[in-house]
Amino acid sequence: MGEVFAGRYELLDPIAAGGMGTVWRVLDRTAGELKAAKMLRQADAAMLLRFVREQSVRIDHSHVVTPQSWAGVDDRVLFTMPLVRGGSVSGLMRRHGGTLPPRWIAVLTDQTLQALEAVHTAGIVHRDIKPGNLLLEPTGRGRPHLRLTDFGIAVPSDEPRLTHVAMVIGTPGYIPPEQYRGADPDPSADIYALGVVVLEMLTGTRPAADGEPAPIDVAPLRTGVAEHDAILDVVAAATAYDAARRPSAAELRAHPALQGLVARWDDPALGDGIEVVDEYPAEPPPPPRSGSRRPADRPRRTRPRPRSSAPPCCRLPRRHRRPPPSRWSVRRPRGARPRTPTRSSASARSGWSSRCSCCSSNGGRAAGPGRRPGTRGWRRRARGRPTAGR
Repeated sequence: MGEVFAGRYELLDPIAAGGMGTVWRVLDRTAGELKAAKMLRQADAAMLLRFVREQSVRIDHSHVVTPQSWAGVDDRVLFTMPLVRGGSVSGLMRRHGGTLPPRWIAVLTDQTLQALEAVHTAGIVHRDIKPGNLLLEPTGRGRPHLRLTDFGIAVPSDEPRLTHVAMVIGTPGYIPPEQYRGADPDPSADIYALGVVVLEMLTGTRPAADGEPAPIDVAPLRTGVAEHDAILDVVAAATAYDAARRPSAAELRAHPALQGLVARWDDPALGDGIEVVDEYPAEPPPPPRSGSRRPADRPRRTRPRPRSSAPPCCRLPRRHRRPPPSRWSVRRPRGARPRTPTRSSASARSGWSSRCSCCSSNGGRAAGPGRRPGTRGWRRRARGRPTAGR
């Protein structure tokens, strides 16, 4: 069993790690469900404020992962969210040679734009669009279902910034050029980052992370294939060097090249063998405990046990019977020796009857419920005389 945080969340295994903290797979003991939990790496004032911002983002959308609850113990804080079992887009690319087919890129881009449209409508800039933050539901070989996550550095457009002008927040390589020059967060920054992600899914090349990026030229990448060049048209529109020329999420989603590929998802000519599997399958039942006398696959005993011929009072479990006094604790006259048993049975060797006190003190007759044994039998025991064999 792993560590239990706040008496409720059992930490099972880490899923991913980032700049703000580590994401764990946890078991919610109260709800009995598996969830994902993000635990802060450090707890300074700015980090706690970003944490409060992230867990307060409540965007009800099918392509957005919404935080559920949070808990804190001492200097550690975590919040939980639904566990998306299909992994991330980065893992899907890694399993299939680093690139994805155009129809997959088009559908994933369309669903990410739907999520960004809801986020920007709520007045929030995500600021960390990258393949690792695009999660997938396990849909097999069917149409994928993407969910946007990690609002750790997201910022509302009407709230003050938590960083200095010279500080750049985000993942290097996906940050637009105007952010390096101190521009305020804007929804166009998320559109630029998505264009870089689309280009990475198409070419398999990660963007350079060495300072302000240069303008992206897609002309040398064109091959003459209609589907391939249609994705490059979307990239060219999203990664315009001037932020004012970039379209909004709704405008880019309506791009003819993108909509044409999304509509051809069921086209047999674009078929492929890509599959989104469940990366967290149901755990097998635990093995039987070591030391158990009956294996788990053996049925229970059904043969009836033989009935005892003892009186009803003697059929009680031994813990309910009155134990006989020890032969060494009986009061005897000074110099008297205990009587030596003559029988070889267990009851004769111990000096006392193996039956309960009510039968021993009434000549083998049951005393009945609630009846106290006779005084004569107790005096015989006090003198150290065995009752067995009489």
